[in-house]
Amino acid sequence: MSVISEAQFVDLYLGDDFCDVKGLGGAPAPYVEAPATWQAALETLRRRCNERFAADQDPEFSIIEDGVVLRVTQLLDAHGQTVFVLNKSNAVIRDFQYLGFPDEVVEALLNKQRRGLVMFCGESGTGKTSSAASLVVARLQACGGIAFAVEDPQETNLHGPHGQGRCIQVQVSRRTGGYEEALLRSLRARADQILIGEMRDTPTAAQTVRAAINGYFMITTLHAGSIEQGIERLASTAQPEIPNAREILAQGLIAVIWQTIESGVDGRRQLKSKSLLLTGQDGPGIREKIRAGHIELIAQDVENQSKRSLWT
Repeated sequence: MSVISEAQFVDLYLGDDFCDVKGLGGAPAPYVEAPATWQAALETLRRRCNERFAADQDPEFSIIEDGVVLRVTQLLDAHGQTVFVLNKSNAVIRDFQYLGFPDEVVEALLNKQRRGLVMFCGESGTGKTSSAASLVVARLQACGGIAFAVEDPQETNLHGPHGQGRCIQVQVSRRTGGYEEALLRSLRARADQILIGEMRDTPTAAQTVRAAINGYFMITTLHAGSIEQGIERLASTAQPEIPNAREILAQGLIAVIWQTIESGVDGRRQLKSKSLLLTGQDGPGIREKIRAGHIELIAQDVENQSKRSLWT
C-alpha cells in the first residue's frame, strides 16, 4: 500500500510545486504541507493526474491508488497553473444481505428474473452509492451476467469480475455527451444491469425510466428527503421529455430505499432506512397512486410494509 492510500485525510491540494493536506490524521493543524515521506508517491500521483486530464480534458475524474478511489477536481489558479484537488471516496462495497434492509427487499432484488428500476434516496453522505454498488455486486454474484456502472466521477472500485459476473465501469465524459451518451451506449451493449451513479438531468432520467420497462435492471441514486420525494423528483425530472413519465415510472419501478446515517449510543455510525417494494400484493395499488399523481399517499404504504417486516 502507498503512504497516500493508507493515510487518513479530507482533501489533498496538489500543484506543480506544492502539496497541502486538509484534515490529515495526527497533524498539528487543519492544513499542513504533505509529509516529506510522501514526495515519491506525490510525484507519481501528479503525473497520473496530468496524464489523465491531458487525455480526457474533463475537470472531474477518478483514479485508483492501491484499490482506493481518489476523486479528482482540476482547477486553474490565478497564474494559470493547474491544481488538482483529491479526496478519498467514502463509498464502500459491503455484503448487501447484511446492510439491514428487510429480508423481503433483499430477496426481491436478488431475484434473477427481476427487471425494473431500484432507486436509493437520501441526503448527501448517507451511503446511497455504497448501497447501490453493493447491490450490483450481490446481483452479479447471485445471478451472473454483465453490469455497467456509469458514474461521474467514479466513486467505487467495481470494475472487474464478481462471482460469475463482471462489472464494466464506463467513463462519463462531458466532451462526448456526458451521462446521456454513456447510458445510451450501455443500453446498446445489452447489459444485464446498469448502475447510474446519480440522477442529474432530464435526458438521463428519461432514458432510465424507459429502460426500466424494456427488460433492464436499473439502479440509481437520487438526493431526496423521503421515498415520496424521490419518486416525485424522478418523475418530474423525466417529464419534460416524457409527458407520461409517472405512468411509465409506475410500471417500471420495483423498489425505493431511503436511507440516512445516525450515530448510535456507542458513537458508531449506523445505517437507518425505509423501503418501498412494489413486487408484492400491494404493488398494483402503489403503482396506481404513482400513475394518478397521488404520491403523497405512498407514505402509508411505506409504514404498512415496515410494520409487516417487523412481524415476519
